[in-house]
Amino acid sequence: KSSNIKGQRSHTLHARQPSVKMKTVILLPLMLQACLALNPVIKAAGFGMQALKPIFGLEAKLQGAVLGAIGGGDPEDVRAELDELKSKSSPGCVIYTYGLSPFSTEAVAVLEATGCKFEKRELGLEWFLLGPRASVLRAEFGERYGSTALPQVFIGGEAIGGLSTGTPGLAKLVEDGTLETKLKTARAL
Repeated sequence: KSSNIKGQRSHTLHARQPSVKMKTVILLPLMLQACLALNPVIKAAGFGMQALKPIFGLEAKLQGAVLGAIGGGDPEDVRAELDELKSKSSPGCVIYTYGLSPFSTEAVAVLEATGCKFEKRELGLEWFLLGPRASVLRAEFGERYGSTALPQVFIGGEAIGGLSTGTPGLAKLVEDGTLETKLKTARAL
């Protein structure tokens, strides 16, 4: 482009702009790292919560048994829901959360930062405010996956754990750069 201002001729060069796909490939991992880096306290607290895992596990079994019996929480219905996560008709990514949990909020933010499609299933505000069915579901998480803590994230029907704990956990997938691949394989991205 040329212009003539007060007798001077200038030239403006237009550099080729990177494509949206290229920007995504470059920026997405950086954005995900930044997302987790914003809240290192939550990540560290998640590891600290592991010390309470046996207590929470026993509490979840008791809560599930008592509230399930009183309120009619059906363990078979809960098992069927978890089995359904592995079916092809299931959403590619599902996250079970508590409404007041900072770990759940952070995990949802990580998933949102990827731009993936996911289904959020809130069990209640917090573990001590769960109803019968949610209590039975939480106890089943402990039986199947070894943890009653939320969030619980499933990608392509595979239980990957919570934010910073699990097998391997959402934070670990971000750190090793495999989250995006898992989400694509599950058709969630």
